[in-house]
Amino acid sequence: MKSNLLTSLKLILADRVMTVLLLLFIFACAAFSVYVALSLRPSDLQVAVHYTAFGATSFYREKWYYLLSFVFFGLTLAVVHSIIIVKLYVQERRQIALLFTCLSFLVLFIAWIIAHSILKVAFL
Repeated sequence: MKSNLLTSLKLILADRVMTVLLLLFIFACAAFSVYVALSLRPSDLQVAVHYTAFGATSFYREKWYYLLSFVFFGLTLAVVHSIIIVKLYVQERRQIALLFTCLSFLVLFIAWIIAHSILKVAFL
């Protein structure tokens, strides 16, 4: 297990483009989690945490700590997608790993937009 991890890291570090993209992705996920964590304000009031046009009401309300799930989402996204990217790269599928990295950035960007809009409404 330890030798597989070291071998995988050596392969990733040998490819400069893949290393930079992977580190940027991990840094962006950490920045997303820190942004959401610093934007939260504890309150006894219920805050808007979910918006939909298909429900009985447009805004659904919960306690403020429900929004901590966005922080955990960012951390989980960083860990799981990094593992998948490394696994694809080790299996000699560099192009698919690069594509998956770009799509992971897209998922993070969409999550950032959604989190920003929910936080803007939640803590007016």
